Amino acid sequence: MKINIKNFASESYLQQIEALYAWFLSDQVEYELSSSGTTGPAQVMSFSREALLASAQMSVDFFELNAQTRILLALPLDKVGGMMLALRAFLAGAEIVAVDPVRSPLEQIPEDLSIDFVSMVPNQFVASQAYWSQVKTFLIGGGPLSAAALDRIEESNPDCQVWHSYASTETLSHVALRQVFPKKEKSYQAMEGISFGVNAQHCLQITAQKLGLDKLQTKDVVDLISPTQFIWKGRQDNVVLSGGLKLYPEELENQLQLSVPGFLWGQEDLELGQRMVWVMAEADYHEGIGTEIKSQLQGSQRPKAILLVPQLEFTATDKIKREASLQKGFRSIAL
Repeated sequence: MKINIKNFASESYLQQIEALYAWFLSDQVEYELSSSGTTGPAQVMSFSREALLASAQMSVDFFELNAQTRILLALPLDKVGGMMLALRAFLAGAEIVAVDPVRSPLEQIPEDLSIDFVSMVPNQFVASQAYWSQVKTFLIGGGPLSAAALDRIEESNPDCQVWHSYASTETLSHVALRQVFPKKEKSYQAMEGISFGVNAQHCLQITAQKLGLDKLQTKDVVDLISPTQFIWKGRQDNVVLSGGLKLYPEELENQLQLSVPGFLWGQEDLELGQRMVWVMAEADYHEGIGTEIKSQLQGSQRPKAILLVPQLEFTATDKIKREASLQKGFRSIAL
């Protein structure tokens, strides 16, 4: 049994695929993965073969991946997103099109090479806009899709499906999905065999027998609609308690349509306890940013200041490291 692959990647990336395939064919019972490092130092975690293959099979079944499917592999293989996509391809016997994990992966392949299925992080997906119709199905994970990105999909009206995943390293990729195009679903629906609950703080709990999870406690605040459906609001550890109100930065960030990257943060405040601020790189700042923010967020949801940091810190999959970005100091501009 050999990998069915069209390779447009570097030798080192191809070797990583081959090493993962060798593990897939072996009888080794565990595999180590590194967490993303978004909310703290990256951690190496060990997972059983049984759980890894069960997770991959759920996705193979849901997306109906098979030997006639062509999958683009363009994510780091030492992280859960890339590793699990490769396992799905192996299980399905699908054809793999391999490119290095760059910002715009579809630029690396011929324009007449159609792709049936690809997993991307949000910035890869947005950067690939010119090639959206070259792909049948996108699975986006690793972070939220902004309102601006969703509007861009709507305006472009590409001939494809776009799904957004709820996932983590601990859950071995996605345990819930929502379609954002052409359908516009707000809530996430559980994969088969997955159920959800919440604790007293409304943080999601995940139960999945096949994955060995029994009420896995997350720090994701959700509106639980049913045991198999929820709406994601944001991270509990990012919640801003301002003047007696709970504000969820990620939920508000999704409403902002700005041309530069940044994030909302809770800064200590004498009167409010915490005040909401917008954090961005100093090099990206221009006077119009304040006007844009004020026009899009109103009342208590509006940030009270802009914090300019020397630079934003990112993970390997381009998620902003919030605390790390603030550690080198900042200057404040009132809004």
